[in-house]
Amino acid sequence: MHLWIATLTGLVALGISLYNFAVLQGAPKVDIALPRRVTIEPRAPGNAVHFFLQPTLSIRRKTESVEVITDAQLRLLPAGATAPRPEFYWLDSGNFVYDFEANNDHWEKSSDPTPILVSQERPSLSTFNFNADKWNFQPGRYEGLLILHRSGGAPMTARFCLLVSADDVKTFKESAERDAFVFRNDILGTSVATRNSDCYISVH
Repeated sequence: MHLWIATLTGLVALGISLYNFAVLQGAPKVDIALPRRVTIEPRAPGNAVHFFLQPTLSIRRKTESVEVITDAQLRLLPAGATAPRPEFYWLDSGNFVYDFEANNDHWEKSSDPTPILVSQERPSLSTFNFNADKWNFQPGRYEGLLILHRSGGAPMTARFCLLVSADDVKTFKESAERDAFVFRNDILGTSVATRNSDCYISVH
């Protein structure tokens, strides 16, 4: 009886060990959390628009594997598809740094579009700078889609929307080159429906 119990206990322990090993070595599941704010440069050099987006990429399940983000794409579709659709591409990555004297943020590039490593111990907080040449915003609602290509499986996606008013467009046209504008999806005073729909609206 003791021999059978010992054998059974050993088999159970072996099964648990094999399961834990498989989990640790398995393909990691990366979660995408969109930020509360995005930044737009409507008058970027070369008659272009820059769209800055900083998603948090994390792996909540314990694993020793590492995911590699190989490419990032941004799609921004005007509602009703009556306005021209921009063609964004990943220009570079970096961070906004606050300038106390000028009382504003300025963009500092940190890298070209290169693969991004995401591990369970180290989430990614890279800010993507997407560029669209010879295009600009018209008033209306835009449906956004962030697409992240990875080495370990199918692309990951995250959806959002952007609301651009006529006043926003007027301000864009009157702004200086490289002026940046912040849009948020958690502004107090907006409707509950807007906040819950993940729509970004202007705070300027």
